[in-house]
Amino acid sequence: MNRLFLSLAATACFAPLLFAANFPEPYDTEKAGDAPMPAAEAAKTAVLPEGFRLEVFASEPEVRQPIGITFDEKGRLWVAECYTFAENPRRWDLELNDRVTILEDTNGDGKSDKRTIFWDQGKRLTSVAVGHGGVWVTCAPQLLFIPDADGDLVPDGEPVVMLDGFDAETIGHNIVNGLKWGPDGWLYGRHGITSTSYIGAPGTPEKDRIAMNCAIWRFHPVRKTFEVFCHGGTNPWGLDWNEDGQMFYTNTVIGHLWHAIPGAYYERMFGAHLNPLAYEYIGHTADHYHWDKGSEKWSDIREGISDKTSELGGGHAHMGCLIYQGGVWPKEYHGKLFTCNLHGRRINMDILEREG
Repeated sequence: MNRLFLSLAATACFAPLLFAANFPEPYDTEKAGDAPMPAAEAAKTAVLPEGFRLEVFASEPEVRQPIGITFDEKGRLWVAECYTFAENPRRWDLELNDRVTILEDTNGDGKSDKRTIFWDQGKRLTSVAVGHGGVWVTCAPQLLFIPDADGDLVPDGEPVVMLDGFDAETIGHNIVNGLKWGPDGWLYGRHGITSTSYIGAPGTPEKDRIAMNCAIWRFHPVRKTFEVFCHGGTNPWGLDWNEDGQMFYTNTVIGHLWHAIPGAYYERMFGAHLNPLAYEYIGHTADHYHWDKGSEKWSDIREGISDKTSELGGGHAHMGCLIYQGGVWPKEYHGKLFTCNLHGRRINMDILEREG
């Protein structure tokens, strides 16, 4: 399945809202001589397995800068739109606001036809999750809970800070991200390698905070307990659970797929784990790489994708993780793991097989 190519076509822009002054105007690419292909046309260029089709649910100007999505129990799509991100972490544009929007298909035609702005006061917004009477967002340095007990899609009050201490000053694309409910009822998230965060409830003394660097973490919404689930990797940008409740997460550069065992220490791209007694780190779970690790450096992709790397899967950078259990696709896809390969412009499928 390494040759399954999909255009990531639906990522696009939001028209400016009259009531929101802190959202930038859409960048006029036509004036710059680089007009994007319309989303519907781009979707037609995707190469798909037999029997599949690619449809555009929403595109610009209806949705813009999407950095995280989730569905609620009514099938509505919640989108975290991030406007403040900058490649240089010291240049987050905090004069702008990020926001959470809701997209709905009210007539069942497979396209969004209703949009609601739920919250538009975010800074460094990277993910969204819905549950326990409200909405959860990561806005470094905080994990916020926005109450909406009656479910009317209007916040009941100001966001509540559940955790703080996530690094927001020195970290860029490794920043806290990826909220997702686990089958155990915990709220899971991710953290990259380039900075150390010291996590606790607001007011927690420094000596009592939990240090975290390059890890999968979780928070219990009832007990208000925070813990690091496992350590290691580089940039964990996707996670999901199989039908047995085992977690797998995707990563970049040093291996793309990891079986997340509670308390485990995995290989890192560089540096040492915070625990000085950890040794013999666990390697990545997959028996293959999606790039020519034998003759290339991971950074060679900046010069363009080679024929060998394309043949192997498309590159080292992966985002998102889905272990398919929906029951609609053909049986041969059930239980397989899918992840977006950014440099290869495709979706990779990995087969999860137990050994031992």
